[in-house]
Amino acid sequence: MIDAKVAVEAALKRFERFNPTERVLTLDRLLVVLETLGNPHLDLPPTIHVAGTNGKGSTTAFIRAMAEAAGLKVHVSTSPHLVRFN
Repeated sequence: MIDAKVAVEAALKRFERFNPTERVLTLDRLLVVLETLGNPHLDLPPTIHVAGTNGKGSTTAFIRAMAEAAGLKVHVSTSPHLVRFN
């Protein structure tokens, strides 16, 4: 069991080097990726972006249910903010 804990701790240390030392709240890195991919976001159908501190999951569920009830195609993508890896 101790070997597994050591392995997990070592893996977490490796992951930490990919974590920026300061919070970067700009979209600059994402815009570079999108441009590299040929800006596929510009070809998206109408999109609703739900942001904020609390209630994103339930708000998204309500919007999705309403859109589907109206006969629209709905796709949902969520991106959680990780505080800890484990």
